[in-house]
Amino acid sequence: MTDKVFYLLHGLQDRYNARYQENIARLGARDVLVASLGSSGQSYLGTILAEMGLNYADAYTEVLHEDGSREPDPAYDDYRERLEIIGAAPARPWPRFVKSHLTPRFHRGRPLFGVWILVRDPRDALYSWYRFRTEFVRDPLDRLARSFDDWLCRPGPTGLDRLDDWADFYHRWLWHSARMPRSAITTFEDLKRDPVPALRDALRAFGVSIPDKEIAGAALRGDFRIVRRREEDRGGAGPGILRRGQPEEWRTWMTGSTADLFGRAHVTALARRFGYRLDEREHHGSGTG
Repeated sequence: MTDKVFYLLHGLQDRYNARYQENIARLGARDVLVASLGSSGQSYLGTILAEMGLNYADAYTEVLHEDGSREPDPAYDDYRERLEIIGAAPARPWPRFVKSHLTPRFHRGRPLFGVWILVRDPRDALYSWYRFRTEFVRDPLDRLARSFDDWLCRPGPTGLDRLDDWADFYHRWLWHSARMPRSAITTFEDLKRDPVPALRDALRAFGVSIPDKEIAGAALRGDFRIVRRREEDRGGAGPGILRRGQPEEWRTWMTGSTADLFGRAHVTALARRFGYRLDEREHHGSGTG
């Protein structure tokens, strides 16, 4: 079974859709893939890039054109209206930064400008993704899980369970990025705590220079609380696309059993390459249910 067929049969909306399939063919030598798994800060980063006048494209909900322009796909209006990341035409059409939750093999053969890897502590990323899938999307397959621990161990859209899927995704992109002409790695935590140097360094890797003052202003306008309030105004105060946007939230709910799951050797080794120590077990909450 090919990767594409597996994605289509197992959680299509989790990682892949027909719109993205069509858009892949329109990617070219001036496109930068922003590669992350869900709930790793992609919406937050996209908002800031758009606030800076850069061309951030959501290839899952927009029609991309080879001249760099894009237009909303009406089928996803409800989703897009909740976030409203994309406003006026960008001041800088190139490079175009294109959202992706797919592994490199899906983009094989495309002459890309580079890749920007966005990563978040897997404890927070996977927990937020679990809450998004079960509370906002309310996917029937995800809701079969009896708890977060159970969900982590169930097969995701690639056939791997969620922990191995996280490790596989970022391992593949690290390997691939070393063979691309331009690449950058940004952690969600750096983006939240010190956005100016995090964004400045990453953008320079793609030949984009933005004054620090403009970066700081865009980060302020893209603040999670502002964007979440906007989403609540459009979609109500219930579960949303954005949840908390908090680094190290895992410290408030981590349990011994969940920490054991994150203790897989290959997962901890890869996480350490991004600066995450998964052997920490501090918690202040009552568990994940």
